[in-house]
Amino acid sequence: MRAFCLFGAALFCLLVGSPVLAEEPSSQYVVADVFVIHSSVLHEDRKLFIYNPDSVGGNILPAYPVLYLLEENDMSMVAGMVKYMSAYNEQLPAMLVVGIEGNGQRIRDLTPTHSLYDNRGKRDADPNSWLQPSGGGDKFLRFLREEVMPFVEKNYQTAPFKILAGHSVGGLSAIEALTARPDMFNAYLAVSPSLWWDNGAYLRAIAKRLPPSGAAKKFLFVADSPESERFSSYVKRFLHGLGAAKGPSFEWSHVFYPNETHGSIAAKTYYDGLRFLYPRWNAPEENRSPSSIRRHYAAISNRLGYAVQPPLGLVNDWADEFLRRGKVEDAIAMARLNLRNFPDNAWVYGSLGDLYLRKGDSGEAVAAYRRAVDLAPTDDQLKAKLAAIMKQESAHPNTATKQSQVNERQP
Repeated sequence: MRAFCLFGAALFCLLVGSPVLAEEPSSQYVVADVFVIHSSVLHEDRKLFIYNPDSVGGNILPAYPVLYLLEENDMSMVAGMVKYMSAYNEQLPAMLVVGIEGNGQRIRDLTPTHSLYDNRGKRDADPNSWLQPSGGGDKFLRFLREEVMPFVEKNYQTAPFKILAGHSVGGLSAIEALTARPDMFNAYLAVSPSLWWDNGAYLRAIAKRLPPSGAAKKFLFVADSPESERFSSYVKRFLHGLGAAKGPSFEWSHVFYPNETHGSIAAKTYYDGLRFLYPRWNAPEENRSPSSIRRHYAAISNRLGYAVQPPLGLVNDWADEFLRRGKVEDAIAMARLNLRNFPDNAWVYGSLGDLYLRKGDSGEAVAAYRRAVDLAPTDDQLKAKLAAIMKQESAHPNTATKQSQVNERQP
């Protein structure tokens, strides 16, 4: 992996304390880590802004889907949305969000062909035209595939599900990735995509590449709003082509926001696009049971094409729910589901020990607490629980206890 350096710790900070009275902030609210990597493809340095649920209070998963965001200015909004909808409302899985610095090169990097036709269809051949650098989209996608993705996958726990999101020419770039390099991503959010690019020539070219090739299932969410007639006409032409391409391995949706603009559309699109990918994340409440939870996430896995697991906190909530209903065995099944997903988590073993104590199975409780203490030898609370139950066992030596290999059992 190419050399990188940590550039900074905070992309967006909320300072705690009065801005008038406090000379120094007492703490900072960190949204993302900021790295600088050197690109041998682009021959320049680029910043990566990475939101990691593990470090900022997300509802943790064994591995995270990754949302690659082409709009660095949207990073705090999207990361906050993901955190809110995964940790507080639990309507989305927690995910890594990777914002990629534009470095003032959006037209160069996010356009698939070189073109001097602007969004009004007029040719601008001025040597200083904003269109002159265009056409570097293929090289930028190489940068993502060969340098950004390996960096993320080396340093974070990633699931085999990647989402690419972009706005305007970023939306155009997302569609280009779908049709030209369909092996790179699983899902695409195209926010008000600039499909007018190249005066229509680009649109004619991608029509020949729909549906995207390959066996893996793909998802596309497209959104637009009232704009110039020419802009909207190209979006309509693209949607017409999508209609003919729809099939079991290609699922797409389009939303038109009549009260938004090219600039304001992004917030609604990111939200609706992510809900399109994960319309039913939390298991339904009605008649919820361990088997219905397994079926629910198996169905999500089948739809998305990767093994989807529920987050630790959500599984623990279900265990508490079953316990309140007097269903101790169901609560234990949830603890074991967490154990399968987080086999080295002392808290999970401690929770399992608590549940076995509730059941009256001291042997299983001892085994769970011992493993918890092995994983967290400085945790005084876990050591106290183990000591208490061992003392009780020694006081009643004739009490039969069931020996267990907690770590080896399946949930």
